[in-house]
Amino acid sequence: MNMFDFIKNKNLEEILYKSIYYIYYLDEQSKIIENESHKEETRRVTILYVISIIEAILFYFYKQCEVKIIKIEYTDICTLPKNYINNKKEKSSVVVAVQNIKERKDETIGLVELINFFKERGKIKDDTVKQIIEINNIRNTFHLNKVRDKVCDIKNVESAIALLIHTIKNAPNSLGI
Repeated sequence: MNMFDFIKNKNLEEILYKSIYYIYYLDEQSKIIENESHKEETRRVTILYVISIIEAILFYFYKQCEVKIIKIEYTDICTLPKNYINNKKEKSSVVVAVQNIKERKDETIGLVELINFFKERGKIKDDTVKQIIEINNIRNTFHLNKVRDKVCDIKNVESAIALLIHTIKNAPNSLGI
């Protein structure tokens, strides 16, 4: 039995396996890197891959759900005359619009939306959500304009790997339709 037997999309399964092997490669490389800042960057890349795999697994199961993440758009907006005021924001215009509920496009759905989607349906436990968000916050330090107020250490990587193993083991039963 392979770890990704539950993935029926063979292309995705292959990408996930390659990503797992790359994580292993990074782990091996980190053992021979002497420069501490390079080690830390290697750990960040590992966490990036771990969260990306978790996100791909969540998205795989999301695609199988009948219920989808929605967005609300407002069209045909009409501004009412100035004598219509909002008591809380008197200098703001009051408008009337048509509210349209649409399914979110796949490329606009991120990790946080996916975990909230499954959490609302009781498919992910609060503790797991908390762990994913903590590891994702480390992943987000890849944005070079974000403050790196914490060192990315080996404990972060170990937590991320444990979370990945937990996700792979539990996703088919927890998230499966």
